[in-house]
Amino acid sequence: MPDGIDMKVTVKGVRQMQQMLRRLGASVARGGGTTSLHARYAIIASQWIDRNFQQQGGLAGGWRALRPNTIAGRRKGSSRVLQDTGLLRASFVPAWDDKAAVVGSAQKVSLWHEKGTKGSPETPYLIKPKRPGGVLAFPVAAGGRRVKFSFSSIATKRTFKKGDMFGFAKFVMHPGLPRRRLLPQETDLMPQLLKTTINYVKEQERRGGG
Repeated sequence: MPDGIDMKVTVKGVRQMQQMLRRLGASVARGGGTTSLHARYAIIASQWIDRNFQQQGGLAGGWRALRPNTIAGRRKGSSRVLQDTGLLRASFVPAWDDKAAVVGSAQKVSLWHEKGTKGSPETPYLIKPKRPGGVLAFPVAAGGRRVKFSFSSIATKRTFKKGDMFGFAKFVMHPGLPRRRLLPQETDLMPQLLKTTINYVKEQERRGGG
């Protein structure tokens, strides 16, 4: 997923895992394999991401609230952070094989939100009309003017309704994106991964008669 972000689940750094990994190795040698275990890892990580979206980043320290003008410009008008259309949340998919467990998104914006834009604080960037000599039109919460008739933008394919409040400008300096962590860190998942590994090894040992 070169344009978006992904994560690999690696179980390490926990003393109790040393013996368990030896037992896991014995299970694999008996033909148990690791694909099923990696599937469980990927699903655990995927569920964490989904809960993080539900809690608006609550599992990752919380996401910065949206500005009023950002909410005004959203297609569905939702104030929930990163969840206007639901496309970003739905873009995270788990995958696995016998070598790794992976969860990732192919959307470029996932990386921008995970990392934030460069700089501290966020680096502003310029937004200009796509057509030379054009003008930007964008919904605002206050300080704009109400349009007298409905119209559609050819460049953005967006319809602006009569009576809505809009701002008009030749260019806009966007303040930049803050970091809103989407992916779990190893410590977020370790207890559940350890428990899952223990259960998996026990299942394999029962099937193999010890």
